[in-house]
Amino acid sequence: MSVVNSIIHTSPLQANEGIGFTPVFLSISFQGSTAQSAQSNFGTIPLQVTILWPREFGGQAVPVIRHISWTELVSNFESQSVPQLMIPFLPLPPSFNPLSEASWSVLARQVETWLVDTIRDVRAPEWAWGCDTFWMAFIAANPDFPRGPWPNWNPKISLEGKFIESWTADNLTIPADSPLSQDILDEIRTSIWDDFQLIFTVPPFL
Repeated sequence: MSVVNSIIHTSPLQANEGIGFTPVFLSISFQGSTAQSAQSNFGTIPLQVTILWPREFGGQAVPVIRHISWTELVSNFESQSVPQLMIPFLPLPPSFNPLSEASWSVLARQVETWLVDTIRDVRAPEWAWGCDTFWMAFIAANPDFPRGPWPNWNPKISLEGKFIESWTADNLTIPADSPLSQDILDEIRTSIWDDFQLIFTVPPFL
């Protein structure tokens, strides 16, 4: 039996009767393959998922595991029984690296295309959520913004929203020739990644 361990994090979330915790969506993919002749030896393959929950929260808040297979998910999409889940850039691919400019650049382009070509209506709740998502990805890819060089984006996406307005206000006073060290770039991207996980965990329009 092969055992793979990974540590993931959740964050406190204000609830009606105290502090809750942000849900975590977990995606499991598989690398490699077995010989085709071995397929006849398998039916469904059991996977054991164990959550180690901090002792101090025991009896107060407990994790609940739910799952849906890829086959079921695809079937639901095709039947349009859950059309609200059709966000083409989620879940993020396993190759996504929150410290990589390239990963964030690809994501920003995907979100921009989804907003402009699919959502279109700037009054839709998906538009506001998508704009915040776009700006997080755009800034993570271009931390010098609004200083220095940065790529053009579709002008339909305005500089509005809590994240981008706060970012521009905080960075307009920094001299344009101030270099950003790799440590600072990593710190910026890590901070944006933390915020990004909160915004895409449960989109408000779902």
